[in-house]
Amino acid sequence: MAQRELLTATLMLALLGTGTTAIASSEAEANYRKRFPAQWLEREGTIRLDTICYNYPDSSYMYRLCRQQAAQTLKSRCSRYQALLNTYSGDTGAHYRRMADKYCTASEQYQPEVDGKK
Repeated sequence: MAQRELLTATLMLALLGTGTTAIASSEAEANYRKRFPAQWLEREGTIRLDTICYNYPDSSYMYRLCRQQAAQTLKSRCSRYQALLNTYSGDTGAHYRRMADKYCTASEQYQPEVDGKK
């Protein structure tokens, strides 16, 4: 009975193939963002681009990964807040406008790697 279950499981994995790899990869990326979030400092409602991923040593592998992930984070937050602009008005709409401006500006100006340096 155990051999039959093992054979079935092996066959299912072979049939699923790359589909499970893609799912596992996206889950791994989501887990990475949760465990190793990019941190930055702000001044007067503006993200200081030179401080993105300051929570990692400059020469570390995690720092390079963090900076690459930060570009995606800034872009996704820009999109999220832009989508909310049309939904709300008044003070809430103004809040979302400031947030969209902050993340969209940072996303446009941020460059994770320039000639191998930040």
